[in-house]
Amino acid sequence: MKGRLAAVMVLMLAAGLARASTPPWPDPLTLEAVLQQLDESHPDLRLAEAAVARAGAARLQAESAYGLRGSLLGRLRWVEPPPTTFDPSHQDHRLALRLSKRLYDFGRTAGRTAAAMAEQQAGEARYRDARNRYRIAVMAAYFDVLLADLSLARENEAMSIGFVTYDRAKNRNELGQLSDIELLRLESEYQRTRARQQASSVAQRTTRQRLANLLNRPDDLPDELTPPALADVDRAIPEVADWFARAEAASPELQAQQAALEAARQRLAAAGASSRPTLDGRAETARYSREGGSNDRWRIGLFLEVPLLTGGESQAQVAAARAEVQAAEASLEGRRRAVRQAVLDLWSELQSLRARRQELAVRADYRDLYLDRSRALYELEVKSDLGDAMVQTTEVSLQRARTDYQIALAWARIRALLGEDPIAIEEAKP
Repeated sequence: MKGRLAAVMVLMLAAGLARASTPPWPDPLTLEAVLQQLDESHPDLRLAEAAVARAGAARLQAESAYGLRGSLLGRLRWVEPPPTTFDPSHQDHRLALRLSKRLYDFGRTAGRTAAAMAEQQAGEARYRDARNRYRIAVMAAYFDVLLADLSLARENEAMSIGFVTYDRAKNRNELGQLSDIELLRLESEYQRTRARQQASSVAQRTTRQRLANLLNRPDDLPDELTPPALADVDRAIPEVADWFARAEAASPELQAQQAALEAARQRLAAAGASSRPTLDGRAETARYSREGGSNDRWRIGLFLEVPLLTGGESQAQVAAARAEVQAAEASLEGRRRAVRQAVLDLWSELQSLRARRQELAVRADYRDLYLDRSRALYELEVKSDLGDAMVQTTEVSLQRARTDYQIALAWARIRALLGEDPIAIEEAKP
């Protein structure tokens, strides 16, 4: 029992030290600061790293076929020799040192080594792709927090106006100036607005939790976030054909598939060489407890092994490797088409978002003027929809921010497909 208690205390102390070693969030938090605190222990990145490590181990294993091998052999044996033997002693012990080295195997090891190196290149390309996806996911989570804050501000404003409207309606209803059914309608609208405000308040917490989880800080939620100045919202969109060619040459996904295809082809070459001869060099020195005609002090020689019959094993290996090449070729073509479609989809999305952004800019100007007019009428004590105008103005601000963030994410995904750094931001000036 005491041992368990001590173990728990040690774990708690270690957890406390780990939390203490984690620097606090900057206040306010910026996107640049978030991207500098990316956690490389994210599960997707660790899986990609493990794939690279496995490929490296496979390369070392393939290269070891030409490595020097040595072993020490010992024997303790008692025998009853025939009466005519030269040495009638009964102790027939032996101690030997044996060395061997593969000198040539006619392409078998070369194919396996080349296949492992290609797999390592594929793993490295997949790691780059996983890291890009992770960074984009963090960027999207940061934007979700900002949008949740804007959404809550809009719903707070709408709920406040709805409450004032409903409260005045109750007074008018008590004075007999408003019917019960109209009062219930206004109360229903207020309750609907209140429900939306509660949902936005919950989203404000959940989006921060998602961002903290991505950065491996689930118990340390950020408070205030600063909107970044995005460099991509006004960037010119080139012809989609330019992106097709660049993605074909530099996409990490396609590079990984091309390397995987090369690995499959090299494994096919190695399988084809499995029925070829092998040439080994061997040397041995030994000491014996009794003399014998075959007890050589040392031996050295070359050994050539030529397979004559493999029982169909070689043919089976070649057939399996050829099927793997066929599957890799199909996967490469499938990924090439998927990348091309993804580029086209993102190019089309950017075109639509650009038009949407221009439309929202005009609507924002209209809403600003409309709000000014509503405010002037309100100050003149003329009937005015000032509250609704304020909510609509905030709504347009939310839609503009959402559109800008969608544009930034689309550009980030495009850059990732083109093999570039996906993140391009400029911190907002205070």
